[in-house]
Amino acid sequence: MKSALVYTLVAEGFTEYTFIPIYLKRVAAEKTLQIKRSSLDLLKKQPSKSKVLVEAEDLCLKALRDENQAFCIVGVDLDGPDQTDEQQEHVKECDKLIKALGSAYKPNTYKARIAIYVPIQAIEHWLIYQAYHSKLIDKPVANSIEKESQDKLRKLLYGSKDDRRQMQSIAQTIAEKADFNELAKQSRSFAHFHNQIIAFLEQYSKQS
Repeated sequence: MKSALVYTLVAEGFTEYTFIPIYLKRVAAEKTLQIKRSSLDLLKKQPSKSKVLVEAEDLCLKALRDENQAFCIVGVDLDGPDQTDEQQEHVKECDKLIKALGSAYKPNTYKARIAIYVPIQAIEHWLIYQAYHSKLIDKPVANSIEKESQDKLRKLLYGSKDDRRQMQSIAQTIAEKADFNELAKQSRSFAHFHNQIIAFLEQYSKQS
């Protein structure tokens, strides 16, 4: 049996640490690949956007250079809408994240082994698109959710219990039933992330 692909996730919230690993496990399984998240993360330090930007470079270098892991995923929320055709705010935030990655994202180092993501506006905007599979809401129209406020969507998803356990429970429920190819059509910011992951897994599958 092939050894599992080990990766590090550097994320700003508890929801991401539930949703993204389930997503990765499911898309990897479609390509008959096993995948395992490493112990490197920000969970022990109470994750936040500022911590991602400060610590992403060191965590990725430790994972890819020192531990020779397969890849890293690094992301932050945009924390605002971006309904423009060019999605300039999304591009700016991705560039900010790449700058924070510093030497880890330079050509000829580990750039090809780092996937970045920036949900518009937040991870909850991705979750809402697929919540209908779990009967939590009606199916939204594609590219319609990004204009809704984060507070509104958090209340819709988590109710009055906006705590870590509730957030992770809802994220797990949605991730286990989500159609990720459909989500990539519903959300351009998810498609940006999804396409990176699919390309990486396909390349690794060919090499194995």
